[in-house]
Amino acid sequence: MSPFGPVRAGLEIPQGLSGAQFDRISGRVRNAASSMGLGDDIFVMGSRAGGNAKTGSDLDIGIRVTQEQFDDLIASSFANAKNAPAATMEVAIRDGRIQAGEAGLSRLGRLVAKDLSFPTNKVQISVIRAGGVFDNGPQSALVYTLGF
Repeated sequence: MSPFGPVRAGLEIPQGLSGAQFDRISGRVRNAASSMGLGDDIFVMGSRAGGNAKTGSDLDIGIRVTQEQFDDLIASSFANAKNAPAATMEVAIRDGRIQAGEAGLSRLGRLVAKDLSFPTNKVQISVIRAGGVFDNGPQSALVYTLGF
């Protein structure tokens, strides 16, 4: 168990998404993560996974990686970090989360937002270190097997 709280199962289909939408974005995100070598431990987290989203809530997607993978991604994502990027790197290390821009996932986030007809700032895709601060709470596995 993470020192930051237990991982809890979320809804099978995150709140506010249809089965067909969830199936479509699951395939898109899984294919992209696989092609980037990030693995397949992918989930929706936060209020949409927990079923307590409000109108306008964002969709938070996490790609969980091992400590070793996380360290490698930090090194490659922030290879030339200076000033503000260096501070961003420190926060990423502290929190165990590399946000979309640094992880090379911004385009994927925009495509998922388009698939869902969401504003682009309402889809957050992050790389999450297993056992880190963001590896807790309700999580809905991003599956591509619902067949909608």
